[in-house]
Amino acid sequence: MGVVFRRGPSKWVRLYRWDTRTDRLEPGQWFHGRLYERRCDLSPDGSLLIYFAAKHGGARRRDPRYTYAWTAISKPPWLSALALWPKGDCWHGGGLFLSARSLWLNHRPEVARAHPDHKPKGLRVVANPEAYGEDEPVYWRRLARDGWVLSQPGHYVHVRGSWKTERPLIWSRRRGVWNLHMVQLAIDFARAGGPRVLEYRLTHPSGRALALDADGWADWDAAGRLVYVRRGRLYAAELDAHAGLRESELADLSAAVPEPAQAPTSASRWTWKH
Repeated sequence: MGVVFRRGPSKWVRLYRWDTRTDRLEPGQWFHGRLYERRCDLSPDGSLLIYFAAKHGGARRRDPRYTYAWTAISKPPWLSALALWPKGDCWHGGGLFLSARSLWLNHRPEVARAHPDHKPKGLRVVANPEAYGEDEPVYWRRLARDGWVLSQPGHYVHVRGSWKTERPLIWSRRRGVWNLHMVQLAIDFARAGGPRVLEYRLTHPSGRALALDADGWADWDAAGRLVYVRRGRLYAAELDAHAGLRESELADLSAAVPEPAQAPTSASRWTWKH
């Protein structure tokens, strides 16, 4: 199981639950705000999602105890908060499942108290006293857990108001004979919210190298397929050392527009399989 975060317009995100065995995508809720996908994670059976969210712009909340930024647990593709930890800012936040019933929460202990109306039930929660930064503490730990290897640390220098790459950061993950490389070339902090620049490349023992046209995400799925996103579409591809990529489109989400979607009652109840 997987979850697709379909972003656009820029202040809207929609969740889809993706069954990679059938490639069926179940549409879920739209969220008006920011979901930080690199600080999110799925439970081992895909039934629960931990996500970090924020509503910027100073919008007033009916209950100030929620704050404008929070970490929550829901049943994808829905966002109804079963458990919720108010954060109050966008530093740190998010988390990873350690097992089906244990969770590493990237909040320092002093901000790891759950909202009284959204307490974790049946979950062991471990706060992170060394929480720092933004995406990297969760994202890099998630990559390493899922089989990626940091094959080259990056080095960047600040020149005339923006960051330049002296040595790109490279994560790699091999499936069969092919190796998928995620290359971070630069991070532009010259403007607020400037994006990191990611490229994906494939290498074969024969020496063949392929650039993958992917928008910010690519990986191997549980069946060993290469899967990635590009301009609002989800793809899978077969690889051949001579012919290269033979891709097929799994879903076209490019035309989706925000619309109300009511979560079912079951999305607001804890259910554990025994």
